Amino acid sequence: MKPTTKLLAMALLLPLLSFGQTQASNWYFGEGAGLRFNNDGSVTAVTDGKLNTTEGCATISDDTGNLLFYTDGIRVYTKDHVLMQNGTGLYGDPSSSQSALIVPNQKDTNIFYIFTVDTSVFEADPDYGLNYSTVDMSLDGGKGAVTSKNVRLLDYCSEKITAVLKDCFDKSVWVITYATNDGSEGVFDTFHAFEVNDTGVVTTSVKSKVNSFITDKRGYLKLSADGTKMASANVSQGLYLYDFNADTGVLSNEQRININAPNKDPYGLEFSPNNKLLYVHTYNAQQGLVTETSNLLQYNLTAANISSSEVILDNRNIYRGALQLAENGKIYRTIANSYDQGTQYLGVINNPNQLGTTAGYQHNAVNLQGKLATQGLPPFIQSFFAKEDLVKNTDGSTSPSLTICETDNFTLEVDNFPGATYAWSLNGVPIINNSNILNITNATLADAGKYALEVTPADPSECPIIGEAQVNINTLPIALNTTLTQCDLDSNSTDGFASFNLEQASFDISNGIAENTVNFYASITDRDANIPITNPIGYRNTTATKQTIYTSVTNENNCVVFAELILEVQPTTSSLPTRLPYYACDVDALDTEKTGSFNLDAIKTKDYPGLEVSFYVSIEDASLEFNPISGEDYISTSATLYARLEASNQCQGVEEITLIVQPTPEVVINDEYFLCTDNPVLGLNAEVRFDMYQWLKIEANGTENLISNTANATITAVGNYRLEVGYSYNGGTLNCVNSKEFKVTPSNIAVITNVEVKDLSNNNSISIIVTGDGDYEYAILNPLGPYQDSNTFTNVPTGILEVFVRDKKGCGTTAPFEVSVIGYPKTFTPNGDAINDTWQISGISSTFLAKSDIYIFDRYGVLVAKIDPSSSGWDGDSKGIPVPESDYWFRAKLENGRDFNGHFSLKR
Repeated sequence: MKPTTKLLAMALLLPLLSFGQTQASNWYFGEGAGLRFNNDGSVTAVTDGKLNTTEGCATISDDTGNLLFYTDGIRVYTKDHVLMQNGTGLYGDPSSSQSALIVPNQKDTNIFYIFTVDTSVFEADPDYGLNYSTVDMSLDGGKGAVTSKNVRLLDYCSEKITAVLKDCFDKSVWVITYATNDGSEGVFDTFHAFEVNDTGVVTTSVKSKVNSFITDKRGYLKLSADGTKMASANVSQGLYLYDFNADTGVLSNEQRININAPNKDPYGLEFSPNNKLLYVHTYNAQQGLVTETSNLLQYNLTAANISSSEVILDNRNIYRGALQLAENGKIYRTIANSYDQGTQYLGVINNPNQLGTTAGYQHNAVNLQGKLATQGLPPFIQSFFAKEDLVKNTDGSTSPSLTICETDNFTLEVDNFPGATYAWSLNGVPIINNSNILNITNATLADAGKYALEVTPADPSECPIIGEAQVNINTLPIALNTTLTQCDLDSNSTDGFASFNLEQASFDISNGIAENTVNFYASITDRDANIPITNPIGYRNTTATKQTIYTSVTNENNCVVFAELILEVQPTTSSLPTRLPYYACDVDALDTEKTGSFNLDAIKTKDYPGLEVSFYVSIEDASLEFNPISGEDYISTSATLYARLEASNQCQGVEEITLIVQPTPEVVINDEYFLCTDNPVLGLNAEVRFDMYQWLKIEANGTENLISNTANATITAVGNYRLEVGYSYNGGTLNCVNSKEFKVTPSNIAVITNVEVKDLSNNNSISIIVTGDGDYEYAILNPLGPYQDSNTFTNVPTGILEVFVRDKKGCGTTAPFEVSVIGYPKTFTPNGDAINDTWQISGISSTFLAKSDIYIFDRYGVLVAKIDPSSSGWDGDSKGIPVPESDYWFRAKLENGRDFNGHFSLKR
C-alpha cells in the first residue's frame, strides 16, 4: 500500500454561484459532436446532437445534470434533439466566435435567456449585434419554447460574449461583450456589462471604456471563475487582460499580453480553475496558407511580467480553436485542420492548475466517435466553475481530483473558519462531519466519488464557500504466495544451492495477470526500502535447500500488494539422463553447413506425454528457464538440447537429447534437354552414388508418373520431368531426398524450304529459309562450317553453291542443298593465253537452268553470237572471225523464266 496522502485546499471567501457545475454537464458543438461529463469525472462522447456549426454554440443543463436545450445562435434544439417551438431565426451566427450564451433566471427556474452576437460573413449579410431571446421551459410539456425573440441590446458588437455571477445572494449575472461606446458600427473601445436579475435583462449596460482600439471582431472573451479577471482575444490585434469588479460590472487596468510564440494571433481563451493561469490558443491568421499552424500557450497571471511567463504547451499544424473549462476541472481544446475541416478529436489540459508542461496537455485525448469538432465549444457562466479544490499537492498547488488505491488513507480539507458550518457530501449523500477536515482511513471502493463541501460562514453577510474533489479509488492487484523449485544442475549437484530465474514465478505470484509488475526482494527491509534483487535471472539462494524471499505486485494503476516466494532446491545425479537421438535431413544440400528441421512439438507430445517440458540449448538456460526453444520447424545443426521437466512449474529433472542432421543429396542434372522428334529416344543418366532414384514425368494436370527408379532413364516424349534422389538412413526409417525439375523440349533436323538469292550485284547475298522445331545455325560451301546464327550470307561468290543447316541441339545437319548465284565477268581477253579466253555466265550448269539461251550483241545491236550456258563460253569469234575489241551487250533468257541483260568489254 502507498503511504498516507494528506490533501489540503486553502479556501478563499469568493462569491460562488449556489447552483453547481452540473448546468455544464452536457456540451453540444461542431458537426453533430457532443460530450457528457459524468459524476466520476469521466467523459462520454455522445453522437445525438443536431448542430452543424463552424464556431459558436451554447448548451445548458439543469441543476442535476440533465440536458435542457442547446443552440448554434440561430436554431434552438430541445433535449430530444428536435427544434424547439419558435426556436428558429435567432440573431446569432455559426461563424461568430461565441455565437450564443445561455443565462438562467435565478428567481424563475423555468426562464432562460439566450444572448446572441452576430457577424457578417459576406457583403449582403446583415450584422444584428447583441440580442437576447427568452425560453420558457414550462411550455410544450417541459420541452420549452421561445417566447420572445431577438430583443436588441446593441446594434453592433464583436463576436465575443462572456458572463459571471454578480452576487451570491441575489444571484444576478453580468453578461459582457465588446463594442463601440454607443453600440453603433465602428472601432471597439468599450465593454458593455448587462445585468440579468430576477426581473429579467437590464437593457442599460455598465460601460467600461478602455485605451485600446479594436476593429477585429474575432476571438473569445472569458472571465475567470472568481470574477476578478477578464481576457479578450482579438486575433490580429492582440491579447488583453483586465481586472473586473463583479460588484459594479466595471473593468479596469488594461494590460496587453505580448505573444512571443511563432503563431501570434489569439483566438480561444480559458482561465485555470484556481484563476492564476491563462491559457490561449493562437494561430496564424494570414490568408492563403497551405498549412495551418497553431500554438497552445500558458501565462502565469501572478508573475511580475506576464508576457515573459509564456510557456508553449503545444505547437503543431492545426487551425485555431476554442478552449473551455469543464466541471471535472480540465480544459478542453478543439482540434481542426482548417476553417472548413474539423477532426473527431478534442485535446485536453489535464492539470490546468499546474505551471508549465506539468499542466499535462494531451492531444487527440477525446474521440468524438465519428462526429467532428470544428472551432467552437459552448461557453458558460464562468461562475459555474467557481469552486475550491479540496486536494492539495505536495508542491502546494491544488487539484480538483485525487486517485488512490484501496486501503490508502486520504484527507480533504479547507481552512478553519470560526463558527462556520461545514456540510460534506459524497455523490450527493450527506456525510456527518461538521469539520473543515475530512479523514478517510483504509479506503474502500465505496469511498470513491465526488466529494462536495459547502462552508457557511458565521457572518451571514459573507458568501458560502463551495469545495469539490473527485476521488478515484483503484483496486489492488492480487498477489499469491508461491513456491519455485529448482533442480541443482551445477557441479556440486547435492549442496542445496542453485541458480533461479525468479521471473518464472511472476505469473503465479500475480495470479496470471501478465500486465502486473512483480519485483523481488531479499528481505522485508529491502522490500520496504524498495531495493529489489538486481539479478532475478540467475539469482542463487543464500540459504541451502529452502529460502523465503519477498515480492511486490504492482498493477497498471500503481497499486501495490505483497507476497512471499519460497525457493526450493532439488538435488540431481552427477550425470544427466539421455534420450535416443533424433534425426533430420539437411534442409539445403548446397550450403556449407548441415542444418535440419526438427519438430520439437511432436517430440514433446510423443516422448514426454503428460509432462510440462521445455527445451533449451544450454544447461545454463535450462537451469534458469531462459530462452526456451519450441516449434514444429526448429532449425539446428547436429547438437545437444536439454529438456527441462516440470510439474506445476516446479523442476522435476533435466534430460539431454541429441539432434543429428544427416546429409541430403545434391541433384546434378541440366535444366533442359532436347528430344529429336525425328528419332524420339533420349537416354539420361544420374550419378550412381545414391540409394534411391525416381524419374518422374509431370503431366499438365500436375500428376506425376514414374518412368524409372534406377540411375538411368529413357525419355521418349517432350514435357516437364523431375529427378528425385535420396540417401536412406537407420534401416530406412529416415530418407533424405532431394529433387530437381527439368524440361525436355523438342528439336529436329531442319528442312530447307527455299533459298532467297540476290545476285548480279556488287554484293551478292542469299537467305536460307527452313522449317523445324530446332534451334539452327547455317553454313555455305563446307558442311563443317564455319556456321553462323544468321540465315543470311552476304558477299557470296557466284556459281553453284552448297548450303548446310545444322541443329544446335545435336539432331543433325541437312544434306547439301545447291543454290545458283548468277554472275558474269566484266571483261575477257581471247588472246590464246588460256587465261580469261572465254566469256560465260556463272551459276548456270547442266543441272541448273540448262535450257537457257544467252545472246551477244555488238554496240549496234547486231547479234554476233549465241552460246550454250553449259559450254565453256564465247571465244570472241563471230562466224569464225574474231570480232574487234569493244563493248558488247548480252541478253540471258533462263529456263526459270528469268530474263536479264548487261554488257562487258572484249580486250585483245
